[in-house]
Order: sequence, then structure tokens, then C-alpha cells
Amino acid sequence: MLWPILMKIIYLGTLIFISTLGQSLAMTPVCAPAISLTDFKNTVDETRMEYFPEFESDSLTVTTFHSSAYFLQAQPSLSSLLHQRADRTYEVQLNLRLLDCPPERQALKAILVHELEHVRDYRSMSSAKIISLGMKVSLSFDFKVHYERATDQKVLNKGLFEGLALYREWVYQWLSPKELIKKRAIYMTPEEIRRLIKDQS
Repeated sequence: MLWPILMKIIYLGTLIFISTLGQSLAMTPVCAPAISLTDFKNTVDETRMEYFPEFESDSLTVTTFHSSAYFLQAQPSLSSLLHQRADRTYEVQLNLRLLDCPPERQALKAILVHELEHVRDYRSMSSAKIISLGMKVSLSFDFKVHYERATDQKVLNKGLFEGLALYREWVYQWLSPKELIKKRAIYMTPEEIRRLIKDQS
């Protein structure tokens, strides 16, 4: 009589162990080796020269910010909006959390291309149009979805399919369930991106 009970205890204990191990693994972030701020700045410069050589003479700086859901942003510095278009300074804004647990290099370059595509948009706009764009993105969810997915498409047009898919998979692991639903709606998902790869093959 004791043997069946013992087997059930062992079976249940095994299930609990596997479940706990699975949860632990799921909570372990998937990261490339840590990078320094200098490494990041060098990657920004390399990406700019490779994909946006017309930016060579532009003032592009790296600044930092804090967020639970966003790791990279790009925008003109607010003070430079008062200057002539040729005299503007643009910022790639970095969440410092990325340095300790970065995405793979091809993923980082793909998302930097996404952000630099925003800079390309800003370079072609007057200050008034940049402010108008910012208001539309902030006030209209539908417009934000349209704008960000159009920017994703520009990244894919450069052939960076897998890099962008890998970045989205990397960033998803940091998000709350609510933030994840929102991100998947606004930006192309890894599934959508890889479906496009198959459609083109």
C-alpha cells in the first residue's frame, strides 16, 4: 500500500520541480554580453555611417532616460527646435538598463535603424511640423500605430528582418502583460516579420 502512495509523492514532487524550473528559466532574461556606453555610442556611429551616410555632418548625441517599457528613442533636442534646420541637434536616447543586458548585435543595429529613420523624418520637417507630428503620435493611438509600423517597414526594406524580430523578442521579456499587448499592437511582431520573410522566399 505504501509503494503507490510513495510513487504518487515522487510524481507530484517531480511535476512541482519541473514547473518551478520552467518558471525560473522563463524569468531569466536572455541577454548578449554586457556592453559599455562607449560600445553603444560606437554602434550608433557605425549604424549611422552604414545606413545613413547623409547624417555624417549632423550633430547626433547619445543621452539617457528611464523607462520600464522603452529602451531607445530618438528626437531633436528641444532647444535646437528654435534653431535653423541645419543647426539642429538630434538625440538617440538610451535606457541604461540596456547596457547590462543588451540584445544581440544585429538586433541592436536593427532598432537603431528604426530610431534613425525617425531622425531622417525630422531632418525633412520644419520645427512646426515636428511638433505637430509629436502631438499626433501622443494623442492618436491609431496614428502612432500607423507611423511606427511604417517606420518598421523602412527597416525591413533595408533587409534587417531577423534583427528587428530578435529585438522585439528581446524587449518583450521586460514588459508587463499590459505593456506587451500595447507593444504588439503598435509595432510589427516577430511573427509578422518572419511571415514576411517566408512570403518573400
